[in-house]
Amino acid sequence: MKLFLGLATLVLPATLVAAAFILPGTAAAQQRCHGGPLPNQIIIGYAQDGTPLCAPNPNAGAPPPTPRPVVNTFAAIAWHPDADDVWLSGNYDGPNAAPGDALAACNRDMGGGCTSIGEWHNSSMAIIRNRYGELFSAWAGDGGRTRKQVLADCSAKQPLPCEVVGTFASGKRDHRPNLATARKLYAAVAWVKGTDGYDNRLYIARGHPRLADAEREALAACTKGAGRPCDLLAYVGNGFIQTFWTGTQGNSATPETSAKRAAQAAEARCKLLKQPCRLQAAYDSRTPGLVVHDFLAASR
Repeated sequence: MKLFLGLATLVLPATLVAAAFILPGTAAAQQRCHGGPLPNQIIIGYAQDGTPLCAPNPNAGAPPPTPRPVVNTFAAIAWHPDADDVWLSGNYDGPNAAPGDALAACNRDMGGGCTSIGEWHNSSMAIIRNRYGELFSAWAGDGGRTRKQVLADCSAKQPLPCEVVGTFASGKRDHRPNLATARKLYAAVAWVKGTDGYDNRLYIARGHPRLADAEREALAACTKGAGRPCDLLAYVGNGFIQTFWTGTQGNSATPETSAKRAAQAAEARCKLLKQPCRLQAAYDSRTPGLVVHDFLAASR
């Protein structure tokens, strides 16, 4: 009689099948644990019916691992109203030192007048700029919610969205502005108050390191040139004044941080008013001197 062993089927008990999946060295000690492992046991496998198989925990009684110490990284930012950049000191492993260092650096460069936005740790701080060149801070350590809200609030007050000009992590050691470009030079714009005696002109004072001086010169030039009481219309630090005409709304001007954005802001204003738009000259706040813009001459 011939035996066809190659075709024979060997049937193993379920417990032997399960044993093939048990960790080496635990087969003798394993047992079914219907209610889960006891405090000094671990699950090492499963029986064919799904019941967990338990064995003594080889690490039972060992001391718990030593937790890693929490390392906090602190930073602070200082700024000045006449600068379009900030001073940062960071990568500190404890609080209180960063604000003083950032503030001292800012005051040293600007000759005083700086303030601190405070200290934060283990996260980032965003710096946002509006169309006048003014800066705002927004903590970015809450998944971006604060940053998004500050950006939305800023953008709601102008034709174009405000700009995020920098995001600084608390692990950054330091950041200092390039004062050759960061120091603001202001332009202020004045025109005749009301319609009585309006002369279709803008009086633009530019290149002033202080906004108050630019506003004073613009108002004085307007009052003298038009012979009428005048109002301030707009201002910008390190930016442009875009003049334009818009249908029934007449002459206007808008500030922005670049010539391109100033033109876009004027066009956005016209679009909102559903009026035709004619862009005229754009004036750089960093170019010193007084200029008088004549809307009628520019439209010819």
